[in-house]
Amino acid sequence: MAKILPSKYYFSKKDIAWILGKYQELLSKGEFLTMGKYCEEFEEKFAHYLNVKNAITVSNGTTALELILKALDVKGGEVITTTNTFSATAFAIVAAGARPVFCDIKDDLTINPEEVAKKITSQTKAVIAVHLGGLVAPFFEELISLCQKRNIPLIEDAAHAHGSCLNGKMAGTFGLSAAFSFFSTKLITTGEGGMITTNDNDLAEKIKEIRNQGKAQSPNLYNPNYHEIIGGNYRLTEFQAILGIKQLEQLDNFIEQRKKLVQVFREDLKDVKEIEFLKEPENARHNYYKFIVFLKPPLKREIILEKMEKEKGIVLTGSCYEMPLHQQPCFKEFVKENEVFPRADKLCPSHLALNLYHEMTTSQAKELCLALKEIIKAS
Repeated sequence: MAKILPSKYYFSKKDIAWILGKYQELLSKGEFLTMGKYCEEFEEKFAHYLNVKNAITVSNGTTALELILKALDVKGGEVITTTNTFSATAFAIVAAGARPVFCDIKDDLTINPEEVAKKITSQTKAVIAVHLGGLVAPFFEELISLCQKRNIPLIEDAAHAHGSCLNGKMAGTFGLSAAFSFFSTKLITTGEGGMITTNDNDLAEKIKEIRNQGKAQSPNLYNPNYHEIIGGNYRLTEFQAILGIKQLEQLDNFIEQRKKLVQVFREDLKDVKEIEFLKEPENARHNYYKFIVFLKPPLKREIILEKMEKEKGIVLTGSCYEMPLHQQPCFKEFVKENEVFPRADKLCPSHLALNLYHEMTTSQAKELCLALKEIIKAS
């Protein structure tokens, strides 16, 4: 049996042939290699998939968040986000000139709206909610209502959430704007790359201007380098967009395959008393970027990971996340002395994410479950 991998992207032989053909055509014609027709096609198809007015290609998911925040001019203010997210969420806040404010989580590892309400001040410029592991939490409408009442922009960090839904509404269409990532581990990948979505046309135009070195329409036809604002280089290449076009075509297929594997996990692990599944709302479509289980005491995450690798030869995929941001040394200055995050402190170090990728077989899923059960029993 093939080795079980932590993650693996997938391109079919047919898609690879199409991609290479487009690369050859692009290079032979000498067409523009950045922000050309394929970036536009990728944007149009992504916007259509989500039923959103604007989709904007950018260099990666981190810069997607940064661009949104810069376009909203959060500099000098505060941006509230969850303590349980990848550091890039907070890096984007700092890069945009704002101060990150961290909130505790609920039992599904996503941000707690009640904690957000407590952290709002006159300096709050935005709230970033993360669809952790691909789950759009059932209380998201509550967060939307809170932000609307306080007139605070709500931004979705949808880096994990390609194709996820809540009540039939797609991740990336709930807030004022959303940021997606196409890193190699994501459901669809361009290697590096990101996408910004928004229904706000004015915000979209400002983001596009910042993305392309701050270039604006010049009053002089013969001056293409006219700048009214400070921008940067956040552009996506045509090569990456070509990958993205084909990956997007496969997204629903990828999600369906993951759902089949998750059914195996649930069936094979249902009687293991030492673990608990993350609860999912019935009205949500989870893309299963991550399938999360919680370890009950006295099981230790680090011990299970080590034994799975050394005794079973299986490296489990990355979690979401083992160390919350308020514990990270680089964010120490942003955490007040009296702030506490009891749910994150308990849940972050006590969960595992099980390996999921398109070419993983049912037999491999069962093998993983058996190995995990044996390790837990011996622990």
